[in-house]
Amino acid sequence: GFTTKFQLYTVPGQVYYQTTRKLVLQGADGIVFVADSQARQLQENVESFQDLHANLAEQGVDARAIPLVIQYNKQDLPRDLILTVPELSDALNFRGVPEYSADALHGPGVFETLRGISELVLRKLSASQGVAR
Repeated sequence: GFTTKFQLYTVPGQVYYQTTRKLVLQGADGIVFVADSQARQLQENVESFQDLHANLAEQGVDARAIPLVIQYNKQDLPRDLILTVPELSDALNFRGVPEYSADALHGPGVFETLRGISELVLRKLSASQGVAR
């Protein structure tokens, strides 16, 4: 019932990009948190996810109210280097949001993630505008 325009921004999780992340989050209608599936990256994933929630709170945004999905990237790597989706979910997905296994280099899971966040954002915007579905 309304015209949509998607603008996608990517911001690396490193501390160096913290200011950029804050700016991008100011106008965000939805968030895809991309976690690196490598076991050695787990602590960095947790810290980055905590940083995301802290940035949202700092801006007065209820993290539970903004559409969010989690993508577990690099699931194509050898099994001895990565955590399984249930292991990653246990560590990161305390909200029980939609989650997607992905291999961004080759494509599997990427479109599904985009579709998932798009649906959540459009549902929320429709509800806030009183648009019947």
